[in-house]
This record gives sequence, structure tokens and C-alpha cells, in this order.
Amino acid sequence: MEQTLSHYFGYQSFRPGQKEIISHILNGNHTLGVLPTGGGKSICYQIPGLILEGTTIVISPLISLMKDQVDQLNSMGIAAAYLNSSQSTAAQKEVEDDLKQGNLKFLYVAPERFESSYFQQLLTHISIALVAFDEAHCISKWGHDFRPSYQAVIHKVFAIPQVFPIVALTATATVEVQQDIMSRLNIDGEYVIKTSIRRRNLVFKVNPTYQRQKFITDYVKQHDKDAGIIYCSTRKQVEALYEALEEENFSVSFYHAGMSAKLREEAQNDFLYDRTRVVVATNAFGMGIDKSNVRYVIHYNMPGDLESYYQEAGRAGRDGLKSECILLFSDRDISLHEYFITSSKADDDYKERMGEKLNKMIQYTKTNKCLEATLVHYFEPNENLEECQQCSNCIAKTKTYNMTKEAKMIISCVARLKQSESYQVVIQVLRGETTDYIKYQNYDSLSTYGIMKDYTTSELHHLIDELRFKGFLNERDEILLCDTSVQKLLQADAQIYTVPFKQKSKETVHINTIEGVDRKLFEQLVEVRFKMSQRLNIPPTNIFSDLTLEAFAKRKPTTKEDMIQIEGVGSYKLKHYCPQFLEAIQNYTTYV
Repeated sequence: MEQTLSHYFGYQSFRPGQKEIISHILNGNHTLGVLPTGGGKSICYQIPGLILEGTTIVISPLISLMKDQVDQLNSMGIAAAYLNSSQSTAAQKEVEDDLKQGNLKFLYVAPERFESSYFQQLLTHISIALVAFDEAHCISKWGHDFRPSYQAVIHKVFAIPQVFPIVALTATATVEVQQDIMSRLNIDGEYVIKTSIRRRNLVFKVNPTYQRQKFITDYVKQHDKDAGIIYCSTRKQVEALYEALEEENFSVSFYHAGMSAKLREEAQNDFLYDRTRVVVATNAFGMGIDKSNVRYVIHYNMPGDLESYYQEAGRAGRDGLKSECILLFSDRDISLHEYFITSSKADDDYKERMGEKLNKMIQYTKTNKCLEATLVHYFEPNENLEECQQCSNCIAKTKTYNMTKEAKMIISCVARLKQSESYQVVIQVLRGETTDYIKYQNYDSLSTYGIMKDYTTSELHHLIDELRFKGFLNERDEILLCDTSVQKLLQADAQIYTVPFKQKSKETVHINTIEGVDRKLFEQLVEVRFKMSQRLNIPPTNIFSDLTLEAFAKRKPTTKEDMIQIEGVGSYKLKHYCPQFLEAIQNYTTYV
């Protein structure tokens, strides 16, 4: 492997994850690789493709991506070609002849190519070494670039009467998307290789400015020697911002799907070949663009989900040098994405999932926690976190509340529990709540039981999150664990700060009620649900489960922001169902 890597690519060692993925492939195992943008995913199928006998079929989503990869391989003396709709019939026939004669080591195709019975028949006459799904998140309905053709091609690949390994590669897959890919491609968990999405050369920033155009103009002027990408949500915004920058005599081009193929190619090549420094574009631009010296990516508008944001922002700094990823955010961006979701022809389940993704994106713009750690936690909830010390939140001087005393109490509580427990149980013990589970485990006899009874549930969530993001607490499948670093905190004079968070609250500890639930309020919420179900003609538990209503009756949320934090509340239900429940809670707390 190392010899092939050095001979063709000029590298002396593999990046994290690459060697393991390649080894699994060479051993004939179907494999999933999740590597960060710029982490060298293509090498994971190119190395085994060069070692194995036969042709590697690469399923790729974009013509530009195919062309770029083929050009790179050809430049290294590797026989590679692509088949797509941009080629003439004669050019396609030439590639097909080379394929039949065994002259190609790599063939790049779009998934739609498998719809051709002629192409399927052609594959039965060649020796296939490997099939690679590039940008594999497109396979999953829950991936941000879902393409039905990516799913449709799977059974056609499995129908090829040959034995060969399959590899799926992506940079942007949540745990849910990973599991979907594994299920569809028959990939066992032991053959999944994931590395952290953390890239320390990227500096993440969120800027809630209302003067976005002025910010862009000033920034481009200050970085006039740097290459950068500016993403906008709509074609109209792309063209307007392009014209504004051009009037300032900046070296700029623009790109969106409404342009002709020729103009798009010109804009792309102008940027790749440094004829223009900046490109203003919609999200149609960028996938497969191999320009390693992009020093900044600015989002003029908020994307609809963190997968899209990370993939687009991750096009900065692929050479490993310091680069900035800046998100300009306005609450007005939210309504545009809500419109996209509600006007979609997808089913309610899909709309609700997309609404949940939008909420995570919004939370990213609002959080005071480390932005890099927030992204890491989104893609891999079990990964140990630490603050990057360079994002806009880490360098902000807003963390003025000394929470060292609270931190020690929380850590002492977690350490004293018989077994590792969830956020919920830790908070219940700290607040001195009485539940059957706490009694069964004798947690009510601990010295830390009720030690923070004057703190609300949301306040304790905030404090525990702060410890989690600072790396003092780790999480495994939603179970909290103390990190070894807590010894420094408990034994030394270390100080921990967070943003001021204490606020007056009507939330009280109901020590005489099961699970701390206000049963009188719960019964009223059940009645609200029943009346709503009759009016909408849907089963009551399809509105909210009893578990969710108990959480309402326990935590007594007063705003939509409070409600969205509760399990079982997605964006669709938040908009359509929650207002009446909020009203009931507010009326109840006013008169109790």
C-alpha cells in the first residue's frame, strides 16, 4: 500500500483512517469510510483500485467531479475515464471499447447510467475490482443531498454476477445517515471507519450582522490576495452581491444553476485557475472542486442544516493552512427555510426531520459554546469534546460567571452514582427529585442528592453542557462519564467560567409526585390533546406521547425555545401543535 501511495501520489504515509479503509477493501469487505472534507477520501478507493485486478467503478454525483478526478488520474499515468451525458456518442463508444478491452483501471459514472440495460450488460463482460460510492450521503433519505437514483442503483450493483467489495465514502454523515448507508449496502459495523471531523486549521465564526453586504465588501477588501467562496441562498442574491463586488473592482465571478453549462464552466475555471479571486455562488457550486488554497468561505445566508453547512464551509483550507469559515446570520433566514420545508411535497415524517435539522442549524447560530465542538458533537455524539480556543465563541469575552463551585458539585455527583447515568437522572439527583428509579438505586441517600435543588432543570442542563464541551464530562450513548481531566479541577485551583445563566423561574421540585411531574397540569394537557385530536381527526398520541406531556408538566416550558428542547417536539409540531399547550401551561402557572 505504502509503495503504491508513494509511487503514484507522492505521499510517504497515510492520513488517519485511510489505511484501515484500504485494508478492509483489499480483504474483500464492504466498507464505509467517514472522513472530513479534505481528508483524502478518493485515495481510499484509488489505492485498492490500483492494487486489485480489474476495473474500479466509481459512482459519482457530478460531471465536474468526475472530470476533475479523471484528469488527476490521467496526469499520473493512470488509465481512467468517465461516461456521462456531456459526451458525444462517439466519445462514449471509445470509452466503452476501452472498458471491454480491459484498458481502464477506473471508470466514473453517474448513478443514472445504471438505468441503461446496455450499460448493465456491458458490466457483465468486464472484470470488476471494486465499486465505490463517492459522496455516499446521497444514498440516504436523511442525507442533505439525497438522490433517489443513488438508492435505485444499489440493487443493480448487487445484481452484477461477480464478487467484489463495495466502499462508501462521505464527509458529512450523521449517525442516522451512517446507519442507513450500512443497512442498504450490507456493511457490518466492524468495517466502518470514522475519523473526527475536527480540522484545527479552520476557524469558525458566526456574525449576526444586519449589514451583510458591507461586511462582505470590507472583508474581501482586507483579504484581496486570498481566494474565497461566498454562498448565497438564491440566484437573485448571488447576482446582486456579484454586481456589488464588481462595482468595487474586485476580482469576482458568480455561479448558479440558472446559468448555461458554458458560463458555469467558465466561472468555475476562472476560479480554479486564479483568474478570479472570489466566486459568489449558490450551493450548486463546490462539490468536487479541488482548489486547496481557498482561504475563506462565507455564508451570506444560513443553510438549512449543519451537514450542508459543514460540507460547504469545509471547502476552505484543504491544504491545511489557517482559513476562516464565517456564517452571517439573520433571523430572516429562518423563514425562507421554513417555507422550503412546508411547501415541500414530501411526507410529514420527512418534513419533521428536516425541521429538526433546521432547529439544530439555528441552535448553532445561537449557541455560546465552542462552534467547532458543536459541529463535532452533531456528527458524532460520542466523541470527546474540547474547546478549539479560536472560534468566535471561544474568543468572545462573554463567559464571566465563575461556575467552578457548581462544576465540582456536578462532577462529584456523577462520580458517586453506582453506574453511569443520563443527563436526566444526574439532574434529578442534583435537584433532589423523587422517582421510583432514584429510590431503587438509593440515589436519595447520596451526599450529593438535592445539593443543587435551587437550580432549575434548564440551568443544570446548561452547566452540564458547559462541562461536556470543555471536556470534563464525556458522553457515550447519552450516558455521562467523568473524564480523567476532572482530577485537575477537583485537586487544583482551576477556574471554569460560563455565560451568566441564572434567572428567576417558577419551576419547583415536586418531591411528592412521581418523576417530579405536576399531575394536575398533566391532566389538563391530556384534555388539550384530546380536543385537538378530535378537531384534527388524528390519534391523540400522534400529537404528543404521554412521555412528552409529562415532560411539559414537569418542566413547564413558557416559550417555543424551551419546548423545542423537549424530546418529541419537532419543528412541525412546534408550529402546529405547541401554541395551545403553551397557552394551557401559561394559564396554569398564572393561577397556581
